[in-house]
Amino acid sequence: MNKKIINQAGSSMVEMLGVLSVVGMLSYGLIKVIGAAHNLFVQNMVVSEAHDLQKKISERYSFEGVYNTTLFSGRTCEGTDTVAAFICEQKLAPAQMCSNGKLHHHGGGDVKICPDGEDDKYVMIFYGLSKTSCVSLVQTDWYTRKKSYIYTMVVNGSSGTTVFSNYFSNEDNKFPVSAANAMAMCNREDDNTVQMTFF
Repeated sequence: MNKKIINQAGSSMVEMLGVLSVVGMLSYGLIKVIGAAHNLFVQNMVVSEAHDLQKKISERYSFEGVYNTTLFSGRTCEGTDTVAAFICEQKLAPAQMCSNGKLHHHGGGDVKICPDGEDDKYVMIFYGLSKTSCVSLVQTDWYTRKKSYIYTMVVNGSSGTTVFSNYFSNEDNKFPVSAANAMAMCNREDDNTVQMTFF
């Protein structure tokens, strides 16, 4: 009788270990799915934030055709970022992007809006992008109302990096950026920079 109880107890322990291993595998799979869904959410939010920011800036200032005397009038993006503070104050950025007078994207990195050096253009820079967010942002479609407001795009700095633009003669550097080019340029795991110049 005692022997039978011991065998049953042993059998229950093996079953319990089997159940625990199945639960462990399911938990691991669930964590992977949740992680992938979170990454997809972040990259979609980054693209959405970039589009919203560009659209609101263009709607507010492009009809004047001059950014230096409107958006950048006495403001700078260097040091104390007075441009970002002004953009947040004017509600030109999605609310979640503004924090303490600075701009941040959903992936956690900084966003800067800077003068281009020409009156009719401005530069939007997204820092600290993950590889997937960078690829999504590089491949985004900037066409609205049959017009593209993007002039150039530089990924991870100007040195040795392809500059994309519809205004240059090199056919390989035209928009849209291919998936292969986007993945090759967004080659840093969590610290990619995308610089876009808009009209």
